[in-house]
Amino acid sequence: QSLYLLKTLGEGGFGFVYLARHTESGKEYAVKRMIGQDRESTALATAELELLKTLQHPNIVTVYDVGLEDEGWFVVMELIKGETFDLTVERGALTENDFKSFVSQTMEALLAAHEKSIIHRDLKPSNLMVNWLPSGKFQIKILDFGLAKLGKKPSVQTTDQGDGILGSIYFMAPEQFERAELDQRTDLYAMGSIYYYALTGKYPFGGDTGPLVMASHLSGNVRHVSELRPDLPLWLTNWVMELIKRKPDDRPQSSREAYEFFCRK
Repeated sequence: QSLYLLKTLGEGGFGFVYLARHTESGKEYAVKRMIGQDRESTALATAELELLKTLQHPNIVTVYDVGLEDEGWFVVMELIKGETFDLTVERGALTENDFKSFVSQTMEALLAAHEKSIIHRDLKPSNLMVNWLPSGKFQIKILDFGLAKLGKKPSVQTTDQGDGILGSIYFMAPEQFERAELDQRTDLYAMGSIYYYALTGKYPFGGDTGPLVMASHLSGNVRHVSELRPDLPLWLTNWVMELIKRKPDDRPQSSREAYEFFCRK
């Protein structure tokens, strides 16, 4: 009630994002209004969203408030200045040093969320904000942790409708198409797909339509990163490929296990 909306910042798979300003302090925030939410699980969703407010990490966008109005769910978040990661990659694949910094920041964020049993479920380049610092270094902020449960559920029928869903499908784990239970390994698969994209500029699992992309994920056929980036250490490209294994049991079993292996090298 103390915020007023100034303009629309964007539209995604789960709703609209607005620039808002606090009437007294003048501070600006990002407000996301959700669409297609599941009202049957309101109590559970409210509890999970309240948990998001406790998720404080330099590589995760801070959630200040959540609530349910007649129009649907809304989430008040910190306003991030920067660009989405897909725009960064469009200018060129990451160097080895930049990639290692990217992995450290994103894996630290996953660790923080997973330790609170919060699974993202919709990791993709457009959910990663890049803030370029004066030094030339960059800071990554992950958006929309836990919000996938409130939005429309991607399906074969909806994968070609709207950029939000189509943008997600290139990075969705096979178990999401199979309606199986999701856990940390689901996020690891999505992040591994983002790492593949960051190093090659290509999706690991492609296709001209939603169903073809889904079939690519389910087949598990993918070119090894090293074929596209022979300049990189083999341990590094092998590590990325481990994250995008077809079966969850064949991947690292937790974000901690995945990150500890990465840090040992």
